[in-house]
Amino acid sequence: MTGRTAAADRVDMRGLVTALTPLSGLVVLLVAAAVLTPDFFAKANLTLVLFQAGLIGITAVGQTIVLLGRGIDLSVGAVMGLTTVIVAVHTDGDGGRLPAAIALAVLAGLAIGLVNAGLVVLRGVPPFVATFAVFVMVQGAITAWTRGAPAGDIPDALRPLGSDRPLGVPVPLWLFAAVAVVAGVVLARTGAGRRLYATGANPRATALSGIRTGRVIAVSYVACALLAVLAGLISAGYAGHVDAQLSRSLDLNSLAAAVIGGVALTGGRGHIGHTVIGVLLLSVLIVWMIQLGAGIGGQLAVEGAAILAATWLRQRGSPAGGGT
Repeated sequence: MTGRTAAADRVDMRGLVTALTPLSGLVVLLVAAAVLTPDFFAKANLTLVLFQAGLIGITAVGQTIVLLGRGIDLSVGAVMGLTTVIVAVHTDGDGGRLPAAIALAVLAGLAIGLVNAGLVVLRGVPPFVATFAVFVMVQGAITAWTRGAPAGDIPDALRPLGSDRPLGVPVPLWLFAAVAVVAGVVLARTGAGRRLYATGANPRATALSGIRTGRVIAVSYVACALLAVLAGLISAGYAGHVDAQLSRSLDLNSLAAAVIGGVALTGGRGHIGHTVIGVLLLSVLIVWMIQLGAGIGGQLAVEGAAILAATWLRQRGSPAGGGT
């Protein structure tokens, strides 16, 4: 009995260390930024960090939901881009047509989420392949329409969603906070959340227990796509036009934020609190890399290294329990 208790204590300690690692990394990053680039904490930079956190965070919550079900969604950026295209084409800058455009964007996001779910659940296509194929298809259509250059006209009525700062905090961060709280409560306190964790931890055993795992997975992809639509509306309101380049990095960023925070790629482990820490760390890192002049290549290299390090630490920690 004593041996079992000691082993359990060691596992709990590894889980605690793994959970605290992203938070420690955030503190170290902030200290390094303060020492090497003191002007990083200028108001403009901090506002950009908060905006990035809001935009990345909304998509990262969706990615977290999919990851918990043992999936992955690489079509997030394409859904965002398609949302801006729909708004620009349908409204042509006319605010009166914005509600209908938003409804169309939501329907498009719902359709893409269902396509992803259908490929994964009904056809048995690996999630990486299925969602990447959807990304290529949708992104190709967007690029053909925009010809790779900024285009379209977004109504001024949408700009507050991307540009306003109530109490000095960008609207996207307020929205991220609301989405994170709702998702956290659903995952931790409801039967839907328990079914998602169970599906990700052991899909076969969960299915044998009578839970419709296919439906659980489908709902996760639809939720991720709808959150990507919200992020697309924010991006459109902020930029004021359609730009195929703006949303391409969100696939990696949403995934990186969740994984860096501690959500397991193998499903069934992690929670929204992990994702929030990962979002903050990644947002600070991105803005700092911009300030250091690292360029896109440098940012991608650093993000890739962070994902590898986080995955390695997660595997070593192996915290027990779906909600940990």
